[in-house]
Amino acid sequence: MNIYYIITLFFLLFASKANFLVQSNLAWFGFEVCMIFVAFYFKRVKKKDVQFFLISAGVYFVYILFRFKLNQLPSDYFKSDVFYFFKFVLTSYLFCLILKEKTLYYLVKVISHLALISIVFYVIQFYQNGAIVKAIGNTFESLTVNDESSRYTNFLIFTYDTIHYYRNSGFCWEPGAFGSFLTLALLFNFLMNDFKLNKEAFIITLAILTTVSTTAYLGVFLLFFLRYRVLNKGSKVAIIAFAIIFALAIPNVPFLGDKIVEIYDQDIKDLKRIEQLSTYYDDVQRQIPLNRFASAIFLYEQFDWKLFLGVSNQYDEYYIHEYNINISNGIMDFITKFGVVGLFVLLYRYGAVCKVYLRKTEYVIYSILILIILSFGEPILMLPICVIFMFLPKFKNQDFSALSYAYKTKYLKVANTQ
Repeated sequence: MNIYYIITLFFLLFASKANFLVQSNLAWFGFEVCMIFVAFYFKRVKKKDVQFFLISAGVYFVYILFRFKLNQLPSDYFKSDVFYFFKFVLTSYLFCLILKEKTLYYLVKVISHLALISIVFYVIQFYQNGAIVKAIGNTFESLTVNDESSRYTNFLIFTYDTIHYYRNSGFCWEPGAFGSFLTLALLFNFLMNDFKLNKEAFIITLAILTTVSTTAYLGVFLLFFLRYRVLNKGSKVAIIAFAIIFALAIPNVPFLGDKIVEIYDQDIKDLKRIEQLSTYYDDVQRQIPLNRFASAIFLYEQFDWKLFLGVSNQYDEYYIHEYNINISNGIMDFITKFGVVGLFVLLYRYGAVCKVYLRKTEYVIYSILILIILSFGEPILMLPICVIFMFLPKFKNQDFSALSYAYKTKYLKVANTQ
């Protein structure tokens, strides 16, 4: 275990939105200070890197200031965007600055290890209704921060929630989010290793299966089609056949189709009786749990044209006194925070990272669709695991040493670097 592994591990724990570290601003900024020290100690900082960061920061602050003036909202909205920069964006940049060309390698390595650990605890959680994992979690929380939840417990590397008793939440706050992290890791692993089904691929895929996450399953399905296209090319007939099968599978596979239809129908019903739900959930002191479709419709009705540039990271303050809503649509959550403009910029930068390895535009589009599918289900786009895509394209001197000579010469057209 080296310093890169440790930095990556803590980066993922902070990005997980599941443990006591995430709740502590002091811990966040302490981690950033440590990363700054590591960056200088290991001489990872170059003048052009600092210049790039300052330019990026300048663009960000001009953007949020312009929309703040345009939206004419209270100053707290602007302050939350400033705070987001120094908490999430700075953390993401420092992580990329330290690891640079090693970023994807260590993300895959650490996530695969965490996935393996999660599988062990996932098996244990079926014993006596999760008694063992709850006991471990309660003991850990008694030594750190106890949120006094009767159903939810976390001990950094694993989360157990009685609501998801049959699903694997891993180190994230819930199974769907864990599935998203795993799917991204599987994509990174394929990009770096000729799309081979290596040990890491098997571990991560097995962990994805234990999440029982619709969005993760759809994302992985598309990812394996990408693998098929890259390695076997495939004819136009094969592509059309895949599209037909994919279209038919969603409504006809009970696990996928029934769940999606059920969620949509329930969402429409919830929106029609939002006033009643608000009264009920206020009485029981809980948030109104809107699902994917209802979340999107609700946010559009609240902000309309403001969604083009976004509102603020604190956008829920706009309606929380009237409707205490729990938004569960990651794409609309990100759009409301950073706008359609921000979403396109992030997807473009993410595509730039993928294109380094995939080269072909068609394959990059598949990769972007995978991220869109994952983020539709969970609000991962605003987390550091995705914010790093804003900075990774800067470090273009990627390390292709993990790729075989055949792959590099056939797909990347670069000389063997070994």
